[in-house]
Amino acid sequence: MKRTTKRLISTALAGVMLLTMAGCGKNGGTDAANTETGKTETAKTEAAAKDNGGETGANNGAVPTITFYPSAANLSSGLVGGFRGDYFASRGFALDVWAYSDEKTNAILASGDLPDVMFIPENSLDIMIESGMLLNLDDYLDDMPHLQAYEPMETALKYIREYKSAGTGSVYGLTTDVGDNMARYKSIDSTERNAVKLRWDVYEEIGAPQMNSMDDVLDVMEQMLAARPTAEDGTPYYGTVLNNGSDSNYWANMVMWYRMQGYSEVQLPYLLEANMAEGTYSSILSKDSMYYKGLKWYNEAYRRGIMDPESINNDRPTQKIKVDEGYAMIPSGYLPGWAPTYYEYYIPGTKVYYNYTATYGKSRVMIGINANTKNLDACLAFLDMLCDPDAFLTVSSGPEGECWEADENGVAGLTEAGRAHMEKAKMGDSSGFVLSSGEKMELWNTPWVVANGAITSYKDADGTPLCCTTTGWPEVDSFGSQNESFKSWQEVTGHESWKEWLESEHAYFNDPDMEDVNNFTTNPDDMMKLTVDAIKDKVVNASWQMVYAEDEASFDSLWDKMVSDCEGLGAQEIIDWRLGDLKNASEIVKTLK
Repeated sequence: MKRTTKRLISTALAGVMLLTMAGCGKNGGTDAANTETGKTETAKTEAAAKDNGGETGANNGAVPTITFYPSAANLSSGLVGGFRGDYFASRGFALDVWAYSDEKTNAILASGDLPDVMFIPENSLDIMIESGMLLNLDDYLDDMPHLQAYEPMETALKYIREYKSAGTGSVYGLTTDVGDNMARYKSIDSTERNAVKLRWDVYEEIGAPQMNSMDDVLDVMEQMLAARPTAEDGTPYYGTVLNNGSDSNYWANMVMWYRMQGYSEVQLPYLLEANMAEGTYSSILSKDSMYYKGLKWYNEAYRRGIMDPESINNDRPTQKIKVDEGYAMIPSGYLPGWAPTYYEYYIPGTKVYYNYTATYGKSRVMIGINANTKNLDACLAFLDMLCDPDAFLTVSSGPEGECWEADENGVAGLTEAGRAHMEKAKMGDSSGFVLSSGEKMELWNTPWVVANGAITSYKDADGTPLCCTTTGWPEVDSFGSQNESFKSWQEVTGHESWKEWLESEHAYFNDPDMEDVNNFTTNPDDMMKLTVDAIKDKVVNASWQMVYAEDEASFDSLWDKMVSDCEGLGAQEIIDWRLGDLKNASEIVKTLK
């Protein structure tokens, strides 16, 4: 009976995934290829390794190679080499990263051909547990010493057993980003992307005009672009830039619009927006919604010629380059800008929400091990490394002695070369730093089990414990807050720091309950998932069309059609179900206090 149930569950999962792929316009020849996912990835890795004059870790006999599927398209695929490859080998494994895509995720789940370790799609956790895809970690938790040593994991593991185990009470995956965010230790970018940010040098150039509304932001954006239309090499600047590569679950360009004003995008798959500052949820299908206002704002930017016209063709990496290089006057969409190129500005009447601590971690991004892996010890070593703040520091900031260094007493700080790099790059991390081997550091952008503010075994010269991200080190924050751009920001705004400005306006909110609620919501059933996916396609496509609408009449017509399409698909049922689910989750959070 148990075997039959397992087979039925697997069949149901495959059916759902194949229906999803059909909705994406896949042809009938795709299915056969899906079962070859793992073989194809391995072949690509081995071929690439041989082209580079080497072999994969699995073949050279040094350490076992494990395959890894990331949570998003934020890692380069293939066998990890360089200093990270060496470090991973010292931890007992080599890592072969599979290329990410929504289609690949569906293919992996439908075929059951999982990598050794993977991030678990939120809506697939229960069925992956029930169908035997994921390894029960109960018998192996003691084999992960860093997991045991990381104190915040005690609460997280209790939560996982109770609420993320498909009712089994066991641990089949670990939540990510458990604990404190490194922004807690910063005076600059202290609410990360949750703020309106301006390219400060150009804003000063036009006289730093006061802004009192988001409409004023568009006016200032236009003035900034008029004053600085191109870079010195002729590369065009833009008022703002969006991207079309982050829309997996909802129209992701609402992220910055929401975060600038105290809202969250997390409930968008269910047609709800969360007012994090006030603790309320409401439908996006109303003209009173922040969603509607955001689309109007983006459309106005487009029609005034201040939005990057190629936004719909930009993927996430393209948008990131345009923002990181300072080509956007006021970042929006999905990605923020960072100091010292961009600094925050408070719009009167708005609110900013930012919570620094994830008590339970992020349950929407959990990581687990393939139940059929042939490299269990290596997989456990990888998961344990993700629980080690010192490992986080090494993987993200390079080997000790290069960008940072530590003495025999564990007193750490930047090397001269590291400090010079960060001051020149105007960044607080080691991206782009050239190691003594000649290797250029690249961002390792994938979630860890520990949050990026987790405390390492190191301290600074004053005895202050150091977090696992150099951006959060007092030394880095100090030279960032002493540069001329920040001093100018202080002079123009009349405030010592962004947090101080927000607090003086009574505009900073950080109630953790609003984020904790997201960890206690439930997943829709299979039929409702199909409805959610169908609605998502309608909303994403219509949102892009509204952004590019040529006039008000076209915009209004597109909005009305989107609302009608969503209602025809059962939008109200989805909204009512999720509101009830959120109410129940909120009650759970209250009982756990």
